[in-house]
Amino acid sequence: MAGRNPYAVLAVLTLSTMITMYVEAMVIPSLPHIESALSATDEEAAWIVSAFLVVGAAVAPLFGKLGDVHGKKRLFLAALALYSVAVLAAGFSPDVYFLISMRALQGFGFSLFPLSMAIVTDVFPRERVATAQGIISAMMAIGMTIGMIAGAYIEEYLGWRAMFHVGFAISIAMLLVSYLVLDEYPPASRERVDYWSTVLLASGTALILIYLTEAPYSGWTSARQLLLISSGTALFVGFLAYAGRAANPLIGMDLLRRRNVMVANLTGLLSGVVMFTLYLGVIYYAEELPPYGLGLSVLSAALSLLPATLAMIVIAPLVGSATTNLGPRPVLTFGSLVSALGFWLFIFDRAGPLELVIDSFVTGVGVVSLMIPIVNMVAVSMPRDSVTVGLGFNTTMRYLGASLGPVLAATIMTTHKYWVLYSPLPTAGLMFTEAGPIAFNYIFAVGIGFSLATLVVSLLTANYRPGDRAAQ
Repeated sequence: MAGRNPYAVLAVLTLSTMITMYVEAMVIPSLPHIESALSATDEEAAWIVSAFLVVGAAVAPLFGKLGDVHGKKRLFLAALALYSVAVLAAGFSPDVYFLISMRALQGFGFSLFPLSMAIVTDVFPRERVATAQGIISAMMAIGMTIGMIAGAYIEEYLGWRAMFHVGFAISIAMLLVSYLVLDEYPPASRERVDYWSTVLLASGTALILIYLTEAPYSGWTSARQLLLISSGTALFVGFLAYAGRAANPLIGMDLLRRRNVMVANLTGLLSGVVMFTLYLGVIYYAEELPPYGLGLSVLSAALSLLPATLAMIVIAPLVGSATTNLGPRPVLTFGSLVSALGFWLFIFDRAGPLELVIDSFVTGVGVVSLMIPIVNMVAVSMPRDSVTVGLGFNTTMRYLGASLGPVLAATIMTTHKYWVLYSPLPTAGLMFTEAGPIAFNYIFAVGIGFSLATLVVSLLTANYRPGDRAAQ
């Protein structure tokens, strides 16, 4: 497609994606202070993070479909505008419930990721699409790390409300730049949007995510929890059944059954667990008090992830190029094995900050090598009028997995605690329970298990290269 400089477009898409992850991550270091300032419970504080994820995963396929029908730029600007307003309002939250509701509205910004990936397929030739998608994918991880570091600084010197105000200023600037730089990419189709299938998919996804979020506080098998998971699963299965017979569903089963689309969605689910197991495992271990952790500050813990995420700026284009030249299957195989190796290193070599940085780097290389081929497989395998909704559905699957990672980590740490004697005064001692070494070993073992599961699924990929017709 003729139009603006594709690299200027890529820069805008990349920065917009990074901003949403930056705001998402900057909240994490400040949760204890926000919880105290708003007199919130631990469960309510958890929802400050989860509300964004629940809504984002639920609406991503709908915004993807609307982008295919009404134009990607229009939906991109709408999502970014709604996101910006919600970020501004969050900084003025009078209580935790208002903050949670604003965080939920911020979830609409989640749609920027599949929309960005779809726009890339419009502005770049096929042989460069994977590289461009790789750069955007890497910015998700980079945005999270920068967000945790910047959030710690801003919260310490300006207060937690300033984090949202800074985020609003940046997002408004990006809204203006996006309006000026992005072209009016024509809709790929003008078909009617089936909102009934949208309700089924969004409701099922939301209930499953609520179940996972509440599990550490309400248990896995309480009556309320069982109702949530059974209802969510029934709605999700109902969506699949409806999509198989409806004339014009949100996304048809004929598309979801395509071989590489199925592999990409299942691999996305598994790799979502891998990515967030890496982040949560490193942060928890780095901040855990000795002798079971390193006892680092929030800022130092975030900095331990910085070398790995900055390296992704260099690695992501290389992974994109490898996906283009070798096809997705070898890259997925490489990423699965390297991420498994990285988690293995965490189990046997994490004595200090340097070891943690090295282990994080290795695992990060594996994670980014999983993210990029998955996105490319969906973009290449879908017909042009369904690329964005396909990427939106894949985003939902990935963040179903992403929501499972923290829950597994929290459950393992709660189950495997040890008593430790601390003596802050010469004549007094205090006993505290801490997550012990076996807890972190289990967390990293979960990372190995899901990395190997990703390897098994990735072997089912129908490989393709430039000039080949996408395997379906």
